[in-house]
Amino acid sequence: MEDLVKLELPNFKLPRAPKRKPEDSVELRAWVLAAVLVGEVAVLTSGYFGPATGVLVPLLTIVAFAVSYNRRREKNYVIKAMLAVFALALLAVFFREALSSLYDTRVPLARLFLWIQVIHAFDLPARKDVTYSLLSGLILIAVGAVLSTSLWYGLFIVAFLFCASGALTQMHLSEARERAGLPAAPSRGLLRGIVLPGTLAIVAVGFLCFSLLPQKQGMNLTMMPTSFFQQVQADFSGGVQNSSYDQAGDPFAGPPQAIAPDSYHGFNPYMDLRSRGRLSDEVVMKVKSQEPTPYRGVVFDEYNGKGWEISTGDDEGSLETLRSEGPRYDLFAAQNTEPRQGQSRQVAQVFYVEKDSSNVIFGAFQPETLYFPASGIKVDPYNSLRAPYEIPEGSTYSVISQVPNASPDELRAAGTNYPGFVTDRYLGLPASGGERTRELARELTQDASNPYDAVVAMNEHLKNNYPYDLSIPPQRENMDAVEYFLFEERRGYCEQFSSSLAVMARSLGIPARIATGYVSGEYNPFTGLYEVKASDAHAWVEVYFPGHGWSTFDPTPGFDSTPWEYHEQGNLQGSKALSFVAAKAGEALGPVLRPAGSLIRGVAGLDPASIVVAGLLLGGASVAAVYGRRFLKKKLRKPAPRRSVKVSDARLYSRYGAISAAFEEAGIVREGHETPEEYARRAAEASGEPGVARLGEIYLHARFRNAVPAELVEEFDRLEPTALKAAEKLREASKV
Repeated sequence: MEDLVKLELPNFKLPRAPKRKPEDSVELRAWVLAAVLVGEVAVLTSGYFGPATGVLVPLLTIVAFAVSYNRRREKNYVIKAMLAVFALALLAVFFREALSSLYDTRVPLARLFLWIQVIHAFDLPARKDVTYSLLSGLILIAVGAVLSTSLWYGLFIVAFLFCASGALTQMHLSEARERAGLPAAPSRGLLRGIVLPGTLAIVAVGFLCFSLLPQKQGMNLTMMPTSFFQQVQADFSGGVQNSSYDQAGDPFAGPPQAIAPDSYHGFNPYMDLRSRGRLSDEVVMKVKSQEPTPYRGVVFDEYNGKGWEISTGDDEGSLETLRSEGPRYDLFAAQNTEPRQGQSRQVAQVFYVEKDSSNVIFGAFQPETLYFPASGIKVDPYNSLRAPYEIPEGSTYSVISQVPNASPDELRAAGTNYPGFVTDRYLGLPASGGERTRELARELTQDASNPYDAVVAMNEHLKNNYPYDLSIPPQRENMDAVEYFLFEERRGYCEQFSSSLAVMARSLGIPARIATGYVSGEYNPFTGLYEVKASDAHAWVEVYFPGHGWSTFDPTPGFDSTPWEYHEQGNLQGSKALSFVAAKAGEALGPVLRPAGSLIRGVAGLDPASIVVAGLLLGGASVAAVYGRRFLKKKLRKPAPRRSVKVSDARLYSRYGAISAAFEEAGIVREGHETPEEYARRAAEASGEPGVARLGEIYLHARFRNAVPAELVEEFDRLEPTALKAAEKLREASKV
């Protein structure tokens, strides 16, 4: 009974995974190492890592690849244990860094990926492990793209594609050799034959796909980028700080300061309309923005006949300090700023500072949430933001704003019931010196029935009748700066245009003020960023409408008259990419084309020197073309191609059969398991004639092809008599 109940369980054994063969291809490992190094350098050059990391990571990666190759057949238990300990330590460091910068974990993640790649590189015995390392290089390229804001990053992408193409090609060859039972061996012709053309094809297809695919303009508003957070002193000055200008004393008491090439004079506690100068085209910041709105910085509310000032000045009582333990600031918590009114739309922007700047924090009007890497900021009554220090190159901060979104019809119906604090601050004008300006304003708006139409009429008059000119001389007369622009100079900078509109609006009882900042800049479709130059600094006008707050107007020719209005942007990159490339090519060729244009104009004007220079250039070009053509023709001349010969024409089958029969008569009989090539090698060894083995190779080549090169037929013709003689000698020797 017990035997019936007793059950015998089957003896199950878990199948063991087959042991992976070590990867012996040095070329494959070299290509993968090159791809990984490109990814590491792409991340390390982003500016977020110190020189120690920049040297150690690539150096240790090279050492790791060498160690993993030399020990590819070993168990490496000690190395694996040490790598596990290091990995745990890295994870602990990552969590510590991530917890200290929860709003932007890009850099801690990048650092973790870098060192994980180094650790992994010490244990790459098999092809699968090497493949994982190539995948890690791809991840590093993606991480670097997130950290980089430069168009030159595209070179890293192309370099990685080139190295990855070589690695994948070698990977395919390694697999093919393994299936055929052949050892690893150097390969020739792959660079020019496969890798380079493949890379170019991938780049071309990638550019085409990039041009046709839409680009998303949205952002993750819960975790906006900032640079490294730092604590600042308990109190700091909230006035505008700009080391490019002298801010001591009364700036209007003496002659005006010249405009610094890399810093706009409107980023000061004052703006002197008598200042002259040109701003450079150097990029000062790059901005990721959901739409191309102006980046507002400083607001001026007091006009004194020579320029504008901030009426509150450095009065700390008018500036509110906001403090935070992290980078996020909710600006609605400020008590002394103007409340948001009317309809609005949300616009998020990320600012990457490319050059040291003032302490002005830029952003679309009206800022709602700020992510800034300092424990304190200040806010003035005009919703302008100040950092506790002049913002250095390499800084990153983000701003989420509620941009006024009222329609023209809503602004027309806003009326003139202005609050007292608005009329007290934003209608002031000098007691004398503006009579002609008031008269012009009344004349231009005589048909307007509301403030909005009045402002639009004055705005269009300035755009259509006054040229935008950066070459105007200094103001020659001691008179009101706006009157000088409107009736004497009649051309000028953006600050003259905006000041004229603001003063004319105030003269009609319409509250207005001046704002300075930057226009959106040039959009780079390859990086998705707006590149803002120093010369993109700008001044515009903000006009108050009851129930809707401040709306922006721009009277400067060539600029959008109503920048606050929403303009839908196309998300296809094709035309943008081509336009951007064409513009950059024009900038690059400009220095070459300008002298050529001057020379052509000189020849057209029968200038003797221009005619002589043009003649020498044409003559030299003609001589170079003639001799260059001859040289290239000689250099590139190729021998006439030799046609392939049909196997039937060469009778290789029957001739090789006669050679094999001769050796069999001599006693070298082909075994059943031997291939023709193996039999030929045995016959060559027996006869002492290596040419017999070569005949077997040629026969095997012809057997699987309809035609063979003429060179092989000639070689067969040359070796055939020798082989037959060797067979005859063997036959005679066997008879003795």
